[in-house]
Amino acid sequence: KASGEVQQIMVPLAFMMLLWISVFTGGQFLMTSTIEEKSSRVMEVLLGSVSPNELMTGKIIGIGLVGLTQVAIYVVTAGALRVYFAAQQAAAEWTSALDAFSPVKMMWFVVFYALGYFMYTALFAAIGAVCNSEQEAQNLQTPVVMCLVIPMLMAFFFVNNPDSTVAVIVSMIPIFTPMVMFMRISVLTPPLWQILLSVALMLGMIWLLFKGAAKIFRIGVLMYGKRPTIPEILRWARG
Repeated sequence: KASGEVQQIMVPLAFMMLLWISVFTGGQFLMTSTIEEKSSRVMEVLLGSVSPNELMTGKIIGIGLVGLTQVAIYVVTAGALRVYFAAQQAAAEWTSALDAFSPVKMMWFVVFYALGYFMYTALFAAIGAVCNSEQEAQNLQTPVVMCLVIPMLMAFFFVNNPDSTVAVIVSMIPIFTPMVMFMRISVLTPPLWQILLSVALMLGMIWLLFKGAAKIFRIGVLMYGKRPTIPEILRWARG
């Protein structure tokens, strides 16, 4: 029983950590590469061949494909572990682990990785476009990083209370959905309508973020000197 409880807690946390690392590293790489291209004036050369929207979309999709390759390795490894555990005589002791590696949960892992990636990279792309150095970007990206860190800090609460009112509400907030909803799915799969609603809300948020980030990227990548203020950036996004 004690072993099963440990598996029930640690396996979802491990998958959430993988999800966090994959989304965060992809967004960070996109932001730093954008800043480097802007500061070295390579961006001006690139924009001579493609539009800002095409460049931003290409960068996001390109890095996303690398991330999907990473996630595919995780999923294949999980499948191999599932087969290995199932083949052991003591498979009953690994019930929680086998359930965590089920094909349905691996499918949701890929879905929430992709949605989380596109949502956060839109934010990181906008930050990279308006900053001239990584030092400037550090302060501006703090709110975004905090949105990724908060679910990590509350991970044990969500794992132990997957159907609580707080867990349900937070999993419906798009900026927290990828990790919180996947933790709920890993521990005790919520009703399908809740999962589909969270996916729909994330798709709507991604559309809004891409629309705003594209406007910020178009203006910001060709601006140098003093970093624009938050009100100016928001005005660009609405413009």
